[in-house]
Amino acid sequence: MDINILCYEPAGGWILYDYAEKLAAAMRGQSGRVAITSAQAPGYDVTFHVNYWGLRQILVPGLHCTMVTHIDSAEKFGLVKAQAEAGVWGFCMSEETMRRLNTLTGIERFVSFPPPAMMEAEPKQISVMITGRLYEDGRKNESWAIDFFERFNPDSLIIRIMGSGWDNYVRELREMGYTIEYYEQFVKSAYYGMLKTSDYLLVTGFDEGALSTLDAILFDVTPIVTAQGYHLEQNASLIEFSTRDQLMRIADRLGREIEATNRLRTSMTDWVAFAKKHYERWQSILIASGAIGPDKS
Repeated sequence: MDINILCYEPAGGWILYDYAEKLAAAMRGQSGRVAITSAQAPGYDVTFHVNYWGLRQILVPGLHCTMVTHIDSAEKFGLVKAQAEAGVWGFCMSEETMRRLNTLTGIERFVSFPPPAMMEAEPKQISVMITGRLYEDGRKNESWAIDFFERFNPDSLIIRIMGSGWDNYVRELREMGYTIEYYEQFVKSAYYGMLKTSDYLLVTGFDEGALSTLDAILFDVTPIVTAQGYHLEQNASLIEFSTRDQLMRIADRLGREIEATNRLRTSMTDWVAFAKKHYERWQSILIASGAIGPDKS
């Protein structure tokens, strides 16, 4: 199947040309010839007009489809209605527009094709900060903190630690692929900078409570803290735990939330799947009309 993506906006223009370029790039390899042009041309099975406003007359044979958006005047409605009557399929930006146009025109030639985002998706990460030195008696339950970190995929977590005694843990976590910002000594400017850019403050010790909890609350950082001491007396949103298992369940919940967000971001930017959806719709229309056989790709 040969496809002409006809864009009425020049190369280097604004969003319509970017749309056409992304669609063409994602479609190459799924179809035969895929071109971006500025005018109708013979020799293509499909001409996809980006957008509908530029199509006033069909000049070449084949299937013609348009990208449909902003039907906000009688003139625009009249144009897409005339196009549908001429056999043009309208690929709408939303299901609501599709239903409205199919109903108001009385012609079932409008389908829903909401586009992906134009920007690339950055994978979501969360940042967790720990403050405080370690002691030989293990009062900070540092093994719980390490177990907490290891519940996350290294790509989804940034670890920030300020305090002495963490050297061996930091080295091991880095070897496992985790990103860590580490200060062995307290540096006030770095402390505030790290805290301001963190999502969570983690406190695993059961020694009355950590003063850094108050700083986290002031900077809208969510404390994940042991349910004891003055942690229980703060009039703020905290995530509390009393056992290691409870802490691990918190880590697993946060990990699931990150994975769900990243799946959503991937789906919102998946131009290959969007191009495939176009291709399959065009192929089904052409096969139904007898323009191509079922084995033509």
